[in-house]
Amino acid sequence: MRLYRPKSVVSKYYAILFSLPHWRVLAGLIIGILCLIVLFMGEASKPFILYFFSAIIALYVYSRLTPGTVFWKLKRILGLALTALLYVLIYAQLLGDWVPAVAASASLISVVVLGLDGTRFWRYSVPIAAATLPLSIVGLIGGLKKVTLANALSAAVLISFTDFIIYKIINRRKIDRYGAGEIGTLFLKNWLDKDKAIETFFEEVGSPRDVEIAVLKSGETILIHTSLHYGPFSNVGSSLLPEELERIFAEKYNIVVFHGFGSHDRDVVSGREMSRLTQLISSDAFSEGEELMYHGSFTISGPSNWRVLGLVFDKLLILLVSRPVLGIDDLPYSFSLKYSQIALERLGSKLLLVETHNWESSGHPDTRGLDEALTRAIEEAVIVKRSNPTPVLTRSLTIKVNSPGVVNGVARLVELKGEDGRSPVLIVFFRGNNMAPGSRDELIKALSGEFNGLIEVLTNDEHTETGVRAHITYVPVHITEGALSSLKEGLKRLLEKPYSRGLRLVTLRLKLKLLNNVAYELEYLLKKSYLETTLLLVAYVFLVSPVLAKLLLTLPII
Repeated sequence: MRLYRPKSVVSKYYAILFSLPHWRVLAGLIIGILCLIVLFMGEASKPFILYFFSAIIALYVYSRLTPGTVFWKLKRILGLALTALLYVLIYAQLLGDWVPAVAASASLISVVVLGLDGTRFWRYSVPIAAATLPLSIVGLIGGLKKVTLANALSAAVLISFTDFIIYKIINRRKIDRYGAGEIGTLFLKNWLDKDKAIETFFEEVGSPRDVEIAVLKSGETILIHTSLHYGPFSNVGSSLLPEELERIFAEKYNIVVFHGFGSHDRDVVSGREMSRLTQLISSDAFSEGEELMYHGSFTISGPSNWRVLGLVFDKLLILLVSRPVLGIDDLPYSFSLKYSQIALERLGSKLLLVETHNWESSGHPDTRGLDEALTRAIEEAVIVKRSNPTPVLTRSLTIKVNSPGVVNGVARLVELKGEDGRSPVLIVFFRGNNMAPGSRDELIKALSGEFNGLIEVLTNDEHTETGVRAHITYVPVHITEGALSSLKEGLKRLLEKPYSRGLRLVTLRLKLKLLNNVAYELEYLLKKSYLETTLLLVAYVFLVSPVLAKLLLTLPII
């Protein structure tokens, strides 16, 4: 099926990232290009072939001597060497000579090697070696005049170190002591190799905030709500929290991890910091807690397509917030603070706001309409709470779903209702980052014939699959025919299961380092630096370096 491509703030930045083809394809491409060069250029191909293998040697030696380099993969060495060869071939034609083209290619290798591994003076030896080795060999066998060779070697060195000037310009924009270029390198190392060095930066710039956790337990069902955002990306920070909770609970329980209100400002800075949270949850989740009684459920609609499904208990109110058609994405954490106080005053209850992340956003949310919808939801909860409460019945089921965007194929069904049969609610949960437009409504329509009650669909917005692919930020959950069939069959099995009686609430709190305003500083830094950095690097590699190399080779010996 055709994948829906999210239109997030950072989508255009991910669009330029690419992955190398499979090594068999790359090897075939290299052999084919080398054969064509020899076939069409004959004797004149020797400097280009020599350059290609010199670049491979320089990069390979560097990779063996440098722990932590991204060039530990031979495929990356071959990919860069091939790209540099094509650069030299093109500029040899444009400049009328292979010598300045080879000298200029030091810029390309400088940008890639130092951009991915970090700018250190000794790393400039790699582009210098890749350019000067073939020039020196040809010079030694008498293929170049001494003056030409000296100027070419000087040009390669000068062009390589010009990269440092570009680096200093880019790095003038900083967060704390980290420049934009350094932060970019840390991100790219994570994108390529899942290197977690970027967490050191996040730990330095983050600041402590209170984090609240609610654990709801009933039989084989566990529902967990945190006041966190499960980002920022890949294996960094709290992105892995849902995965860690799966590891702790999923063997014995059907676990649903709710996404509370908040964006990347509510990201935990590192896995080290997050481990404190998982230790607390695993040790205290099964403390006695409070027994909840059920008053009922409701749905309300607000302006701008806001929908709220409410679950009303004697000591707790859960509001599942959706926005069909217009979409939903990372609502402000300030709403949680505001309405938690209102719920306490009006209902004497704790409030859990759940952002369902079940429809990719088509624009900025109407927060005024959300305010009105939540206010109406609180008032509706007051009315529902007037009824006599009853014990809670629950049952749940884990289903494997083979569908794009579903993390590890995990989907879960949770049914909740009163012991007297009142207000049955079905929660359809996916591990994943939001849903393709229309998937929520399609799924609710398909299941409503089998379930007599309210249905809501949600994802946990986990970012384990965010920032790990080329060309696309992440893949939201899609509902395929196979997934729909699995969920329908799963619902039939769920409805045959016995209920568990009773629902207990455990609340926890601790202080963790979160990204807070740094998340927005990073977004601003990226916006300000992206175009400038792109123009500087493109001009340096494709304009300044070839012109400078050609100019230096026309001068007397430097």
